[in-house]
Formats: sequence, structure tokens, C-alpha cells
Amino acid sequence: MHKPYASLLFVLLGLGAHGQSGLIHHWHFDESGGGTAQDLVSGSTGLLQAGAQWAPGQGYHGGAVRMDGVDDRVLLGPCDLLNGSGGITLSLWVKPDFVTAMERTLIAKTSGPQTNDHIWSIAFVNASALRFRLRTAGTVHELSTPPSSLFGGIWYHIVASYDGNMMRLYVNGSLMAFAPASGSIGVFPAAPASLGARSNGGAPFSGWLDDVRIFDRGLSEPEVLGILLGSVPTAIEQAQVITDAGLADSFPDTWTQLRVIDLAGRTIREHGGGQRALLPALLEDLPSGIHLLQYHTPVGMHVRRVLVDRR
Repeated sequence: MHKPYASLLFVLLGLGAHGQSGLIHHWHFDESGGGTAQDLVSGSTGLLQAGAQWAPGQGYHGGAVRMDGVDDRVLLGPCDLLNGSGGITLSLWVKPDFVTAMERTLIAKTSGPQTNDHIWSIAFVNASALRFRLRTAGTVHELSTPPSSLFGGIWYHIVASYDGNMMRLYVNGSLMAFAPASGSIGVFPAAPASLGARSNGGAPFSGWLDDVRIFDRGLSEPEVLGILLGSVPTAIEQAQVITDAGLADSFPDTWTQLRVIDLAGRTIREHGGGQRALLPALLEDLPSGIHLLQYHTPVGMHVRRVLVDRR
């Protein structure tokens, strides 16, 4: 009988009780009427403009806001970073109607249409690519992904982060592009932030936006994955290397709702629950590579990264 894997590496993904540290804005877009979007953190109300509409039940998490690609937008106010650290993370869920060669703004803080007017922004460009613009120490940096498999009619989790040393772009938890950058972002109260288009309606996006968050620091990759998975684990997992024989012993006696998730965020296996002795059989035919295990115990949800190595 062949060994299905030589070793499994469990790496901490839990963010602990402070997993949302640094969160300064969060618009969930679960409203069903009116022209304002509630900020769950700071009270920076979003204002729906030019026909942007609520889409109850059509978001990735509950509702969403719908843009028509003409000039629809949500005005967010200045959304300046006041911590002085120079870090930022922009996180959002997006489902485009289509992707074209036109620039289509997802989120932006700009004082005008020119490149040097951007404080920070994320946009679709060159059909299936994404661009992250960030102004630090008076210089606008641009980070773009290569053309990739992004299609209309599909939800994507997009994150742009800057930690004071590096800019990064993630799609569905996978790091797609990175580049060095340095310097503080600064405060620009006259440059409004917006969703779905620039604040003046330029470079509009056509599709749905959901669960938009702004952090005043650069999130780590495990934290990005924590948002992708939609929950923050309640227990801290210790990193460890486990052999075939020791795999089951590393898990609790019982668990429920186990999901195996690939790094594109897709569920590739589900199981309603069981005892720890069942776990090796559930994982034995996974291909080599990295997978995420999400499961529940009486104390909450847990997430582990599993590296399957068949050497």
C-alpha cells in the first residue's frame, strides 16, 4: 500500500482575537433601500451616486452594490490614514459584467484624472489585468498583474496592500504581483475616495461590489486568506511538521463541516463531520501542493494550511 504523502506541514493561519486590527472602514453593502451605505467601523457613510443600486441577495456575502459602467459610483469621503505608519490594505469582492481594455475603477482616492493625482486606487486595465496605484513620499507607484484568467460573471476577492516596504496584489488569496516601495502615504482631505468609478464618474466599472474594507496597515498573506475565507479563526494553531502516522493526532477528537479549499478559494472537498481518525482517509488522494483546511469544533472555526509533499 503506497504512502499517500510523505509529510504535511501545518502553518498558522489563525488571526486570533485581533484579526481585524487596523480596520478603519468596512462597508458591507447589505442595505436594501435608500442612498447611503453604512460604514461598520468609523461611520464614514458612502453615498450612492448617478444610479448605483442595491442588489439584495446578489453579493458574495449577502447584498452588494450594482454599477452600470456609465458613471455609477459610491462616494466615501476622504478616507485618509491618520496613523502615520505609511501602510494600507484595500480589500473588496468584485463580480465584473465583463473585462475589456478600458480602465475600470474598483476603488480610488484621487484629486483628478492624471496619474499623479492618484493617492491610491485599484482598477481593471488591459482586459484581464489589475493595477494598484499608490502615492508615497510624493511619487506615484504602479503595480500591475500580468494578463490573467479573469472573466465576467465571476466573484473575485481582490486585495492591494502596502506595508511600508512592499506593494502587493492578491486575487483570491494568491499573490499575483509585488514590487518594492517606501515612504508615507500622507493626508489628502481634498482628494475624495470612491467605489465603482473615480469621484467624478470617470473610468467606470460595470458589475457588482461587496464587502469593501480599508486597513491602515499592510496585511500579511495569512490575514488576506482569513478575509477570503470569510471568518477569523478562534483558536491559534501551532506550526508543526506531522508524519502520516501523526496526522490524526494533531486534530481534535471530533470536528464538523470540514472543507478543503484550494488557493483560488474554491471548495474542492466537503465533509459533514467525524472523528479525527477519519482525517487521513479524507486527505489521502489530494495532489501535491498547498491546500487550506477549514473545520469547526465546539470552540469555533479553525483554518490550517496543508502542504502535501509526496516525495
